[in-house]
Amino acid sequence: MKILIVILFNLSFFISLPLSAQSSFKNKDKRASLVNVAKVQYFNIAEKTKSIGRLVAVNPTIISSKINQEILKIHFNIGDNVKKNDVLFTLDSKDILRNIEQISAEMEYEKETLDILKKKLLLRLSKVQNANNLKKQNIITQDKLDGINILLLENQQQIAQRKYNIKRLEILLSENKEKLSFSKILSPIDGNIVNIDAQVGALTSKGKILASILNTQFKEIETDLRSDIASEVKTGSIVDIFSQRAKFSGKVRGIVNIENVRTGTRKLRISLNEDLPTNINVSGTRFSLHIPFGDIKPRLLIPKDALIPSTNKQIVYIFDKGLAKQRFIQNGVSFGDKIEILKGLEEGQLVVVKGNENLRPNQAIKLKRKKK
Repeated sequence: MKILIVILFNLSFFISLPLSAQSSFKNKDKRASLVNVAKVQYFNIAEKTKSIGRLVAVNPTIISSKINQEILKIHFNIGDNVKKNDVLFTLDSKDILRNIEQISAEMEYEKETLDILKKKLLLRLSKVQNANNLKKQNIITQDKLDGINILLLENQQQIAQRKYNIKRLEILLSENKEKLSFSKILSPIDGNIVNIDAQVGALTSKGKILASILNTQFKEIETDLRSDIASEVKTGSIVDIFSQRAKFSGKVRGIVNIENVRTGTRKLRISLNEDLPTNINVSGTRFSLHIPFGDIKPRLLIPKDALIPSTNKQIVYIFDKGLAKQRFIQNGVSFGDKIEILKGLEEGQLVVVKGNENLRPNQAIKLKRKKK
């Protein structure tokens, strides 16, 4: 009896083992794969063309002398970086200081003289009044009265002359003080000195160019585009700028309206919307540019990560009620990390962008939960 029970137990074990394995295999097949998805959406966007541009200075700032004086000192050399209001040149100011001293002395004399003339005027006015009273009493003649009035007018004329002299001296003093400030030639901007046309000991004249400074902040990127494409670029369009795996932003400031007949291109000037790092903020540095052209219109876009290359067609998987549904699509133009879809998808569908490499049609899939 015991032997029979052992035989039946072993028999049932070997029969249940394949069934258990088969059930486990089926459950394994039904296990859903975790995926990430993105929504198929319309974006208002223009087509972009790629180009290579180089950093150029907008315009150098010219430093010139505003007075005629000897150059005593040059404070910087070609290639030096300068800050706004740094002293670039010191000019001789001895003559200007002497002029200021002399004008100040003359002005003091004229003011003192004016005070005396004003006191004298009060006496003249009193004398004229007395003379008028005496004339009414026929004590003095009309000639005597006229002589006193003439002396009053001469006194008033002298006062007017002194006032004019003081005004003229004030203007001269202001001019010389301004010249004194010009004896220190300051940098009007932050920049880099690219040229110096002056020597210590030389006599500079008003308007003479002494140096040129490139503004380190006001730079643009210049590029050449085929004329047919350049004609479709709109001023003010936002441009993507790439250098050393870093991305920056700019906008089209202007398009030169002259075609290079030899190359069939036109120049674009692109202003920067942000400061560049020091290591690439150097004239001549090259950048990759993505420049929009043509009309802005709605385009159906998906991330490029959703695409699965096939022999003849592009394939994507969409998330449909927990299953991976295969779709053959026709793609259009690329826009950064997205691509335009011309056929095969509709707005609002969810395309698989991660975990789609080994999917099979109608395979069970589940969305990954986003970490908080």
